[in-house]
Amino acid sequence: MEIKKNLLKILFSIILLNIETNSFALTKNEIIVTVENQIVSSYELKNKIKTMLFLSNQNLNQKNINFTKQQALKQLIDYKLKKNQIIQFNIQADNDVQINNYLRNLSSKYETDINGIKKIFKNNNLDFELYVNEIKTEFNWQKLIFNKFKDRIVLDKKEVDNELNNLIETQSNLEEYQLAEIEIPLRNNSEDKNAILEVNNQINKIGFEKTAIKYSVSTSSLDGGNIGWISSKSLSKKILTILDKMKIGDVSKPIIEGNTATIIKLLDKKTLNLNNINLNELREKIIKNKKNELLNLYSNNYLSKIKNNSLIEMK
Repeated sequence: MEIKKNLLKILFSIILLNIETNSFALTKNEIIVTVENQIVSSYELKNKIKTMLFLSNQNLNQKNINFTKQQALKQLIDYKLKKNQIIQFNIQADNDVQINNYLRNLSSKYETDINGIKKIFKNNNLDFELYVNEIKTEFNWQKLIFNKFKDRIVLDKKEVDNELNNLIETQSNLEEYQLAEIEIPLRNNSEDKNAILEVNNQINKIGFEKTAIKYSVSTSSLDGGNIGWISSKSLSKKILTILDKMKIGDVSKPIIEGNTATIIKLLDKKTLNLNNINLNELREKIIKNKKNELLNLYSNNYLSKIKNNSLIEMK
């Protein structure tokens, strides 16, 4: 397995070296990479680079193109791997509501509606259909992961109830945090330090939200890393210790867990009086948050596994 990982790393480096320095000099729609029976074309790479720069509000110049190219290619390869799995397991999710909600949220950031965001994409020579296909694939991937691992994420409700009872007995207030995250996959080699440094530099340069869209492998990247309000009772002691030292607007240092580094931004926080809280709702919220954490873990691990066992080669 280790040999295969090293070969994949070498192959990926060759792929990057063989892509023209100026991606936008390509005049033909050529096949750049094959991912099993899927292809990544020069047109897709060009569109992906332009879309990433547009969504992160960066200028379309050669410096930014070259800087974004590697990340764009990685994301396209992951997209093709996910698409293969969705086809293999015949996942046909009815996710129109999710997609429309996502597009409405995106449109609101540009003070328009879905038709307006389509026009914005067209005016910037971006392929809106390719973008939506990636979003659809991501939602289908989430359903695949849930179907595949749902039996492993059953929580002990008695344990959750004991936590709530202990909270009620020892405290009168409950902290909640509004958080955003950037998840960076780690290879457990010398490249990890450079990858984290690159993401931190981008946070300082273009902001946390745009960096999450561009670099995070978490599904929350679709919303700029925003994961909403999280109860302190659904967070680990390690995370709570870090949050306790942060002010609103602060960004944490990378939190290393397994094969992932997570950077957290504290967007807001509030204190809730337990006497005014519906404990049933709080219990379900804690369960939901814990299940989502496990699903994200399974998603990352499964994607890493299929990547290591897939044929990825340059054409």
